[in-house]
Amino acid sequence: MKKLLILFFISAFFATNLWTADNLKTLRKKQATAKKNIEMTNKLLNDTKKSQKATVSNLTLIKKQIVEREKLISSLNNEISILDADLDSLNTQITTINNRLDLLKNEYAKLVNYAYFHKSTKNELLYVFSAETINQAYRRLRYVQELSAYRKKQSQEIQTLSDSLTLKLQEIQVVKKDKAIALIGRQNETSKLQQSQKDKEKILQNLSAKEKELKAKLKKQQEQVNRLNAQIEKMIAKEIAEAERRAKAKAEAKQKAQQKNTSTSKQTPIAKPTEQVVSGGFDKNKGRLPWPVKGTITGHFGVHPHPVLKQVMVNNKGIYIQTPANSDACAIYEGEVTQIFAIPGNNNAIIVKHGNYRTVYANITTTYVKSGDKVSAKQKLGKIFVDTENDNKTELYFMLYKGANLENPENWLVK
Repeated sequence: MKKLLILFFISAFFATNLWTADNLKTLRKKQATAKKNIEMTNKLLNDTKKSQKATVSNLTLIKKQIVEREKLISSLNNEISILDADLDSLNTQITTINNRLDLLKNEYAKLVNYAYFHKSTKNELLYVFSAETINQAYRRLRYVQELSAYRKKQSQEIQTLSDSLTLKLQEIQVVKKDKAIALIGRQNETSKLQQSQKDKEKILQNLSAKEKELKAKLKKQQEQVNRLNAQIEKMIAKEIAEAERRAKAKAEAKQKAQQKNTSTSKQTPIAKPTEQVVSGGFDKNKGRLPWPVKGTITGHFGVHPHPVLKQVMVNNKGIYIQTPANSDACAIYEGEVTQIFAIPGNNNAIIVKHGNYRTVYANITTTYVKSGDKVSAKQKLGKIFVDTENDNKTELYFMLYKGANLENPENWLVK
């Protein structure tokens, strides 16, 4: 029964340790992602600190940084909670082992004392041969043998538990060290979060005082983006119509050839052709496609409130990714460049076709490809515009279409 109890505790402790390790691994992965995002926003903010301007872009970056710091602090809090639970578990294990060791040592001491007073082989033999019957002698011999084996077993169990206790004491030191690191990390991040919140309030206050200027600027930007979006929609609709026309002509030619070679006059109806995914798996890679550029999303897809202007909504047809100056936009999947065009105020835009899907890379200055080029995943398409009049802001406007319908690009990019 005692052996079963020990095995139960060992199994339970082993399972607990596995659970702790898995959870800590997951949390630390999240922490690494948050730190990476914070590092990127820091880099982008540092690029604009020279001018000391209060801009919507800086406000967006600081807000993004605050969100990432809050995620990091939350993850650190969870890690500390897990480590506290781990410490409690280890202390319970150590108490259990110590209690068991005390019991075994007391029992073993009694056995040693008994063996000391009956230690000679002569005494053991005398004890066996002084039996009145053969059966009694046999039972006494078995008793002597079992007593010796039990004493040896007790010694081995004491050694096993002592080794386990040593390991648990070492493990508790490691956990305490990890907890101390996590506590320092939380304290540092909390201090930085408080500073970021102060910076956010300061910029927000400065920008709120320029509401009229911001509205005018937003109106101009929206007009430029609307022209770009309209041109993109027009070009994609034209591409789809042309692709369907070619497919229909091909189907009709094939049908005429078949009719010519058959004696039947029965006609087969022509199905309306549609574009198919020819790039082999674009749709199967949803959530796993590489980013078109390394950076942070400063404008999310869909309708969102303006970060400063009250009761003003912004409707984004794609996402805005801010990145360090002199960055290149890269194809997120293999495909064919179908369009390269310019809209005043928006620089160049590149459309890459991936079967029934298309990706759009806008705000490009120098282009590295031309219409008709076949491109591979992660291939550089062009250099993203650096706005020297706006703190060297470098931002890619990225869109994704399925047929003629817009998709949220964030759902397709790897997290």
